[in-house]
Amino acid sequence: MSQPFDSRSSRATRGSLAQGGRFGTALLWILACASMVLLTYEAATLIGSVLRPLIANPQIIQTDFHYYYQAAERFSASRKDLYAMADDVIAGFAYPPPAIVPFIWLAKAPLGTALLAFTITSYLVLIGSLQQWIGYLRRSGFAVDRRSVVAIMLIALGLGPTYMNAVFGQVNAFVLGAAVAFVCLAPTATLEAASVLALGIWLKIYPIVLAAIAIWDRRARRALAWSVVALLAIGALAMAIVPYHEFEVFFREVLPARADKTAIHIVNQSLVAFLERFRYPTDLFVNWTGHEAVRVSLVLRVVNAAFAAAAIAVMWQRRRFVALNAASLIALIAVIAPLGWGHTYVMVLPLLVYQLIAMTTASLNTAIAIFLCVLAFMIPAGRQLPIEWAPDWLENVVYSRYLIATIALMLISTTIGQTTESAPVTSFT
Repeated sequence: MSQPFDSRSSRATRGSLAQGGRFGTALLWILACASMVLLTYEAATLIGSVLRPLIANPQIIQTDFHYYYQAAERFSASRKDLYAMADDVIAGFAYPPPAIVPFIWLAKAPLGTALLAFTITSYLVLIGSLQQWIGYLRRSGFAVDRRSVVAIMLIALGLGPTYMNAVFGQVNAFVLGAAVAFVCLAPTATLEAASVLALGIWLKIYPIVLAAIAIWDRRARRALAWSVVALLAIGALAMAIVPYHEFEVFFREVLPARADKTAIHIVNQSLVAFLERFRYPTDLFVNWTGHEAVRVSLVLRVVNAAFAAAAIAVMWQRRRFVALNAASLIALIAVIAPLGWGHTYVMVLPLLVYQLIAMTTASLNTAIAIFLCVLAFMIPAGRQLPIEWAPDWLENVVYSRYLIATIALMLISTTIGQTTESAPVTSFT
């Protein structure tokens, strides 16, 4: 039977939190220092092994940016054939038609130069999005000092998903920017929030998951309704550049052909890929053999949908945790996407920022749990580790660390200082 709350238990609680707070702050700076080392290595690799070689020879290596660039070249030459992929291969341009518009302009420059401009813009958007998110948390009552913000930014920029997003030349920073801007603007700037969400969906369809926010956040409902109007308006405007036929091809052929496919390689950190890997020996999912598609079984598709529904149900149960729920919902995109590549986990950054702030004031055990989860994102997904001795199932678990760490961070809920969010749902004590 629990003891009644008294002054002694109050002092003990304050002492425990103070001890955990000091420890959590130390852990934050350990992660920040490690990130500075990683950023040095990542900058050297990105510049020396990706950007400079591609400026000299656009064909020397293959990146995801090539898919956008080549699709833009192909489309600019013929005003058709935007999509040119085989159904059994997960490669090429497979994004909504309006996503090609900015790349039509970029394709006017040499590929290496275009990628350099794209990379710089991507990092600027990412930094801006994180600053906007931290500002949103502060307005919600969360206390975070400037030194902690510096540490958090270093960690976010040095993490594996951020590095992978740059190396692959992916658009996830812009998708994240749209999702964060929607959450931050929806309560007060309806039309602006609706517009950025619509742009994010037309760039990559994933942000449509944010529609679930209406279940617990009434402030977002009006913006979500207007986002439907914005989607139609932006789509209609895009048809001035991209013909209606390409929209038809995307929705009738491209999207259905890939909706039930995944890739089992460990670079893919999605839930369905994790579950599919249990059916294969380690050699088939650790060694890169290309982009061959694996059809996801009906059972696993149901499991994936059920997980998404369960996650949203948990968020509804803790609906007073508005910021945590918003961050968790954005992170859920990477978990349930059939192709949740390592770079897709850029979508987890708002949740990581939330929990890093929490770590500085959390209890000892909660701080350690958050630290270990963030640590799991330090190494890029797909890197082989010296664990050949382990059974296949254990290797799969270790290599799926982004997925497991994200789910853990979604479940850890904490009260951060004097915040408008209510008492924690889950706490490690």
